[in-house]
Amino acid sequence: MLGQRCVTALPVPTIIMDKVTFLFAALTTIVAMTILQACAGTPGSAATQCAKPTLTPSDATRATTSVIVRIATKTPGACLRYTLDGSTPTGGPSGNGTQITTASGKISFPVGRREKTLKAIAYKPGLADSEIAEANYAYEFPY
Repeated sequence: MLGQRCVTALPVPTIIMDKVTFLFAALTTIVAMTILQACAGTPGSAATQCAKPTLTPSDATRATTSVIVRIATKTPGACLRYTLDGSTPTGGPSGNGTQITTASGKISFPVGRREKTLKAIAYKPGLADSEIAEANYAYEFPY
């Protein structure tokens, strides 16, 4: 047959396909990580929830009759509430629990053989209340 050419498909080298597959996977991972960081609120971005309070110390192993606990949150300007009766503290100006200032953040209470459960929450207008921080305080007799 004159004037006709025989065209055959040339195989794409495997190494090129492997590189394309790797680059696509890497790009997909970068996009996914970017979306997750945006949803989680990276440093410098606006938070949507107060940070969970920390309780220091987290137990009364060294206490004899009372313990001083520092309650803190990383959310600037947030208020703190706590309870010692096992109930759950809630945020807001009329929330459940005792309000303390974040500047001092220290409370003192007696401990004994009967366990006391300290629960704390951070709250701030415009943000969702934090998760509840919880710790149990008791000492073993004799101390």
